[in-house]
Amino acid sequence: MSKDRSWTEAAEFVLPGHPDKLCDAAADAIVDHVMRGDALGQCGVEIACVFERVFVTGRIAAHREVLDTLDIPALVRRTYAEAGCGTDASGHTWGPRPEDLRIDTALCLGEFEPGEREHRHLSDDQAICIGYANTMADTNHLPPAHWLANRIGRELFRLRLEEGAGQVGPDGKVLAQVRTDGHSWQPERVSISLHHHEGSDWLLLRRIAEEAVARACAGKRLPELALNGAGMFVAGGPNGDNGTTGKKLVMDAYGPTVPIGGGAWSGKDFNKVDRAGGMLARELALVAVRRAKREARGNRTGNPSFPPR
Repeated sequence: MSKDRSWTEAAEFVLPGHPDKLCDAAADAIVDHVMRGDALGQCGVEIACVFERVFVTGRIAAHREVLDTLDIPALVRRTYAEAGCGTDASGHTWGPRPEDLRIDTALCLGEFEPGEREHRHLSDDQAICIGYANTMADTNHLPPAHWLANRIGRELFRLRLEEGAGQVGPDGKVLAQVRTDGHSWQPERVSISLHHHEGSDWLLLRRIAEEAVARACAGKRLPELALNGAGMFVAGGPNGDNGTTGKKLVMDAYGPTVPIGGGAWSGKDFNKVDRAGGMLARELALVAVRRAKREARGNRTGNPSFPPR
């Protein structure tokens, strides 16, 4: 009798209005501004939020003209607006409104000290960087539960913009469970929490959740779906929880089945080893998988792979 060699995996994804991801996105907006103006600039910032309060701390060093155009409050408010905070197309307001934010900064902000810039191309830290890739091209070589949760979440974000005005808020969470044997996979269960208000149309919320799952699971047997199984979700975003950068590291990487080194990615410039190392490790993992597949094809056909190992 053959043994079942499959196992269960689970992963989560949160929508852009989740307080932790608001902090991550705002920190990355600051990094993007600095790095566009100064490729060797230094940017390591952390952000915390709750209600209408936002706190930005860290170190930013760059050319003076870059610093003079750095408007941190504007970048934070734009991030909140892009995530869906504020008044939507139907006129419903999802707080906190970007214009109501109280943004405090405690930054080491200025130009580089003499001789400091010359060392920016060198690592100024240490980190354990994990790279992962599997042979499943249909999940972009990512763990299937992680890929599925991510895809469902992105479908929810799209459907909210297209159909959810006045009904669906910017916060939300997806939990996905799949069965896999390392070569193929099948979705089993999905739990979705959608931010809403007391008068939201529950039939619309259910239809949006079902459509997002169906699109993400195209070609697969549809999983069990639970919508807002924990009850009402009317206090969302920073009005329902506090947030900080770096709290979704596992979600940003490969999900809970793959160990991570622990270095934060959001809020870090691309010269920092924990961010650059994480990206490089992923590329090396993909190279290793592709090479192994070429060698396996060569072994089946009797022709050696090229280039040789």
